[in-house]
Amino acid sequence: MNLRLIMVAIAAGGLAASALSLYVAGRRDGAELHRDAVAALTQQRNVARLEAEGERAAQARLSEALARSSRADQAVAAFIPQALNTEDGHAPLDPARADRLHAADRQLCQAAPELVGCAAAEPGA
Repeated sequence: MNLRLIMVAIAAGGLAASALSLYVAGRRDGAELHRDAVAALTQQRNVARLEAEGERAAQARLSEALARSSRADQAVAAFIPQALNTEDGHAPLDPARADRLHAADRQLCQAAPELVGCAAAEPGA
């Protein structure tokens, strides 16, 4: 009977060791699956955060550009009535003055080529 009891104890121990081994392996594999899922979700969150920051920055740049354009329109609007009511407002521009203005425009476009009208300007004009 002792031999039978020892054999049952060994079999039960082997079965318990196998069950424990399967349990630990399952937990480890499950943790790896969750780790991959967490890494993927973290990556998606980082991408979404960067996209949101980019959208906010683009909106801020657009708002600033619109405000700058509005201020420029207001400044020009104040001078238009004055220019239309001057005595020489309809007279042709003196060629020397036109050349000076074109030279100033070229210098401005060289300093800041992103300004409106600079890209369309001819390099030798």
